[in-house]
Amino acid sequence: MGYGISSVNVNDLDEVRTIEEGFKKAYSGDLKGTVEAVDKLKGFALQLILLEADAENELDIKALIISIGDIARVSAEMKMDQACSVSGRILGDIALEAAGQKRVHIAIKALSIVGSLALEFTGKGLEMAARSTAESLGICGKSFSRIKMETLVSLSEVYLMQVSLLSIEKGFYKAGTAAIDYLGEIGIASAEQSIETCTLEAAVTLEDLGNAAVRKNSESYVKAVIEALENLGTEVSRHGMKNTLVQIAWSLETIRVLTLEQGLKGACFAAKAALESINTAGMLDTEQNLEKIREIKEFRSFIIKKS
Repeated sequence: MGYGISSVNVNDLDEVRTIEEGFKKAYSGDLKGTVEAVDKLKGFALQLILLEADAENELDIKALIISIGDIARVSAEMKMDQACSVSGRILGDIALEAAGQKRVHIAIKALSIVGSLALEFTGKGLEMAARSTAESLGICGKSFSRIKMETLVSLSEVYLMQVSLLSIEKGFYKAGTAAIDYLGEIGIASAEQSIETCTLEAAVTLEDLGNAAVRKNSESYVKAVIEALENLGTEVSRHGMKNTLVQIAWSLETIRVLTLEQGLKGACFAAKAALESINTAGMLDTEQNLEKIREIKEFRSFIIKKS
């Protein structure tokens, strides 16, 4: 009588073969084959996430996540933008499923690889892949806000900030503005859930990006930041978050002054209009405003260290 092979072992063999196939297809520049392989790896990972969490299970899932990331890096070397984009979205899907199942360590691992890939794609000049992966970070961040997983929200914001800064540096408008827009949307989602720390973090991050864009004399990026801050301010005002509203007003005024100094008239006008639309009058008196600004400055230095 022969010995049978357990379904677990069969699955392990399938995973290994699929990983090998993914690398083979990526190295040969086979777009269709690469996409099929990473999609199959996603299926394995999602199945494992639903199983009972133990050390072996977590190790297997992380191995699949790392493999998808490594295949994406090979795809980047082969200039396969679409395969890179798909890999970023797939890793985002895995992060979302893991978060939904309260598998926080798995979600952090997947999100970290999405973030590092977004930066790598931007650095390699793959703007389509960079934009798509930034969108994946943004979608994850908004979803994490809705289920109140603050650590994951903050991680999404940090990676989006880094992608934005690098995109501004390289002049990748689509990737940069996508990251800026999603930072604002994450802030809004956090405000809707009354997560003031993440909302304030989004506002502080947007101000830093606005300042960086002014230094680069990139008026289009500055206007994107101003619009994101204005939209965030409207939502924050609706939810009565006084600290964050003061921060947003402070951010817009800082950007307005900088754009005035740089001669960016369009952005300066936009910042002034945004300030008028989110007027904080009546919410806090002057002394309270000064105290809130002091607290916000301390919070800013904490965020910069974390980033």
